[in-house]
Amino acid sequence: MSRLPPILPAVCATALVLTSAACASRVAGPAAPPSVIAAPIDVSLLERRVAAHLRFLASDALNGRGSGTRDEWIAATYIGAQLAAVGLDPMGDDGWFVQEVGIQRFRAGAPPVLTAGDRTYARNADFRVGSVPAARVTGTLHRLVPGTPVPAGAAVILPEDAPLTAMSALGAASLVLRKATAPQLATWTQPSAQASEWIATQIIGTPLAPPPGPTVLTLDAATHAAIIAMADGTSVHLKTELIAGDRTRTWNVVGRLPGSDTAASAEVVVLSAHLDHLGARASDATVGSDTIYNGADDDASGVVAVMELARVLAAGPRPRRPIVFALFGSEESGGFGARYFVDRPVVPLSDIVADLQVEMIGRPDPTVPAGTLWLTGYDRSTLGPQLAARGARLVADPHPDQRFFERSDNIRFARRGVVAHTVSSFGLHREYHQPSDEFAHINVVHMRDAIASLVEPVRWLATTTDKPAWREGRQP
Repeated sequence: MSRLPPILPAVCATALVLTSAACASRVAGPAAPPSVIAAPIDVSLLERRVAAHLRFLASDALNGRGSGTRDEWIAATYIGAQLAAVGLDPMGDDGWFVQEVGIQRFRAGAPPVLTAGDRTYARNADFRVGSVPAARVTGTLHRLVPGTPVPAGAAVILPEDAPLTAMSALGAASLVLRKATAPQLATWTQPSAQASEWIATQIIGTPLAPPPGPTVLTLDAATHAAIIAMADGTSVHLKTELIAGDRTRTWNVVGRLPGSDTAASAEVVVLSAHLDHLGARASDATVGSDTIYNGADDDASGVVAVMELARVLAAGPRPRRPIVFALFGSEESGGFGARYFVDRPVVPLSDIVADLQVEMIGRPDPTVPAGTLWLTGYDRSTLGPQLAARGARLVADPHPDQRFFERSDNIRFARRGVVAHTVSSFGLHREYHQPSDEFAHINVVHMRDAIASLVEPVRWLATTTDKPAWREGRQP
């Protein structure tokens, strides 16, 4: 395994024991506040622990930690035990760290129908939608004009040449209509095949209703041309006959490091990652005989980072603000763990000053300078620059066309008003969502140094009286 340049300077990365604040000060920006005496980090121990956690979580024994499977449950139980061992307070069910989330799934009794004005269109004949949030989603037709706000509840139709980055401005829309690409059209199936397909899911105990954020439909060329020619304000709605089917479960893991200042208990920092992956799938010619999607980088690496940050921070001086460590289930199948958390938060959402999600830090990204992590939506809030000024090696996401800000669990918080971003170093490697995303491809030294580089910036965030804020007009 190739070892690329570490995130911390070599003098820090190679020492047996280092003080993370001292290393952070050599990387960039000022050290932690004088009132915080940073605990030393044994980087040799950190490296061994990173490897050990990954060898279990991304092993074939866990069968890919499929969303809502017993394997995901085993992973959650392991993570809960690790948080207990480092001394966090449990915030899950029955005085423990694990939360069980019940999920109701629905089938489409008939193919969904899109109506625009007096014309109707059939799913997979004229348009495609992967899932629906409710039996009926409505909006009024609105053409996207760059630089102008999207009205709440709009059915936004994108021009044919609209880049994927245009989607980042559409959080207020109820529906987004865009022309399908040729590869998308090639995957469409016949409407008759939809009767057995799960098309909607509901967290048990909550109403089946549109969540924040739009439902995205892809249209064939004729349908796109017809609707984009209609007048703004035309009524648009998507209607689906939903039939209740199986009930299933997913699992979160939640623990808390109490703050040192009881007066600051209403100011909480959340560190999070998702614990599931794609599980095991039938063998086919595209993946060969290996059918287990181990998810070492996605997102066992993020889970390990959160667990080890919990251990190191709990061993050091107690930060002023409490820190909640949250590992979410079923991110890969719809973000149900994070959705449950924001619907039933263990602390009020208004008390959360920031959520920092960790996603895919198992390998360096060659598109950014060596020893660098990046933050999704860097220019949307003050959080990234604040952390960078305290030593975090964070730059803006170099892949804006991939819309990573909206593709991780941080978006569940952001759409509810919480300043929330994802830190990553995913370089679009070919192991993404493949059985080959295994421990053998993980750069453990990179992960070790990435985790160490975040300790003091996170400690600062949990100790300062400053609060990150959205930049004007940039909250999704």
